[in-house]
Amino acid sequence: MDNKYFHSVVLQEDRCIGCTSCLKVCPTEAIRLRDGKARIIGEKCIDCGECIRICPNHAKNAVTDKLSILQNFKYKIAIPSLVLYGQFSSKVSVNAMLTALKNIGFDEVYEATIGTEIITKVIKEKLLKEDKLERPLINSSCPAILRLIQIRFPDLLPNVVDIETPVEITARLAKRDVARRTGLDVSEIGVVFISPCTARVTSIRNPLGIEKSYIDAAISMKEIYGDIVRNLNSSEEENISTSTREAMEWSIIGGQSKAIGVEKYIAVDGINEVIKVLEEIETGRMEDLEFFEGMACVGGCIGGPLTIENPYIAKAKMRGIAQGLPCMETCDEQVEHYIRMYEEGFIRLTEPIEPRAIMKLDKDISVSMKKMEMIEEILKYLPGLDCGVCGAPTCRAFAEDIVKGENQKSICIVKTMENFKKKKP
Repeated sequence: MDNKYFHSVVLQEDRCIGCTSCLKVCPTEAIRLRDGKARIIGEKCIDCGECIRICPNHAKNAVTDKLSILQNFKYKIAIPSLVLYGQFSSKVSVNAMLTALKNIGFDEVYEATIGTEIITKVIKEKLLKEDKLERPLINSSCPAILRLIQIRFPDLLPNVVDIETPVEITARLAKRDVARRTGLDVSEIGVVFISPCTARVTSIRNPLGIEKSYIDAAISMKEIYGDIVRNLNSSEEENISTSTREAMEWSIIGGQSKAIGVEKYIAVDGINEVIKVLEEIETGRMEDLEFFEGMACVGGCIGGPLTIENPYIAKAKMRGIAQGLPCMETCDEQVEHYIRMYEEGFIRLTEPIEPRAIMKLDKDISVSMKKMEMIEEILKYLPGLDCGVCGAPTCRAFAEDIVKGENQKSICIVKTMENFKKKKP
């Protein structure tokens, strides 16, 4: 993997057996097989974690922060993904989980409830009412989908909702609140996200749409799970949770659309299914659609590669918890305040999300056209099976690698065998 971008998904080469499983699931064709080992092309990788999920030998892993990072700050704030609540037995209360998390070494625990509330109201009461905005509006909460659009569907970037994610908004508000109460400088306050998602870890180091993340570190939900279990019942349960039914369901596919109350929407989970729908939107076949909710992981964030529980079981647990929570209640004055926050730029994206032109064959258009012709010629001699034996995910990717000078060694085994059989007496 190259060093241009930080990536949370990494290859542990000694465990890789070159089985090609990861080649076939990567949505951006960011993996190649070279000398019997997988190689990740950093420019194409969106850190969706599909390769981590599929690898039978656990050769793909996630780079996340350790608990020791808490030593860097005077005041430590934990923001757990609400997905955390679906990882434990239904007998364990939300406040018990949050109290255990706090006892690990945090001064305070904030839920992302306020972030989901702000986004919900701004989209519902402002953005959906603005005719000048491109339709359908595309949710900006899944970093893997944002990077997918940046790479494969750049024409849809104007459709992306111009607002930060719930956890970023919560982190910013938490830092401001703590700084006012304690007198500490913001740099002395550390916000740590408990993440179910590799793409979220990357977005903290290399954020999209904002210059710098308000989150200082991300710890894998898998890694901190044991610490939480060991701290359950270690002290009296505190009344920490402020979550609402809508916030609890936000991480489940369809939860965002349901909270916003939009009628003409599509909610799609699983990155390959998302790609299919984005292709339909890009070609103009979804003219009446108002809102598109795309989540890279199956089920939504509950299916993230850094979670513990089966996503379907976690979904049932979270919906069970949600039924016992109050609904989101926001007065007109609060809604007006949220809209002012948006209009004044406090919760908006501050940096343009530029297309990542990784698919270009050459900077010179005439050279690029010639290379395209060469690819088409090479494809005439390839079987079109997309078997991955050559080390590329598809025959077209194999031809592109040859033309771009990135693969001078591999041969098409299938075509070689066909020619051998023809010559055999």
